[in-house]
Amino acid sequence: MPPANSVAPVRTTSFVTRPGWVELAVAVLAALVLYLIGGVIAVRLPDDAPVSPGHVNFLISGLAPLGAFTLAVVVRIRDVRPFGYRWVSPGWLIAGMVIGIVCFGLSWPVSAVFDPLFPGSEDVQESYREAASSTIQSLAVTVVLGGILTPIGEEFLFRGVLANFLLRWAPWAAVTVSAAVFAVAHGINSVMPLAFVIGIATGLLLWSSGSIWPAVAVHMVYNSAGLIYHGTV
Repeated sequence: MPPANSVAPVRTTSFVTRPGWVELAVAVLAALVLYLIGGVIAVRLPDDAPVSPGHVNFLISGLAPLGAFTLAVVVRIRDVRPFGYRWVSPGWLIAGMVIGIVCFGLSWPVSAVFDPLFPGSEDVQESYREAASSTIQSLAVTVVLGGILTPIGEEFLFRGVLANFLLRWAPWAAVTVSAAVFAVAHGINSVMPLAFVIGIATGLLLWSSGSIWPAVAVHMVYNSAGLIYHGTV
């Protein structure tokens, strides 16, 4: 028994501030497997299936990265805060929404420059446009899946895991590299430059605010605006 005047040792728990190599490796491997499984399901979907191919693709684009993010969290850290899951002031969210609108406005001049360099790229987004322009109900489902679920999944993976992992070194390089990986993940087509712009904007917001939610706001506004535009015009 310790003396009466002794001080008991204080127990401390270590807190990981950013995801590391383990989280990155698990996230990359899980994302590849989940995207592959989703792609096989989408390809084998019968032509008379009651769901739109665009809806299926958006569902995969949201669930696959969310699954990878979840596995990256639970493998070791088991805390979402190191991945940028932190509440932030409304001002940051408003800034994210405004930047999302600006990025949507930039989609026309960027497309005008890069579309001729990637002939046939318009077919890449065709299933999404068909899902948005079919019926009002289909547009609503498309916005939920493509304007909400997909941005959450992709931002949690590419910014929550990848960008946060890279931010331990040179922040500007981390923003650029994560944006480049995000762009290439969309395929070598005319979508790639726009995805890079979105990746730069969301990466900068993550770096500046320390939270993933302003980045999610950018992505949600950009995707939703595009889907509503194609569904109503």
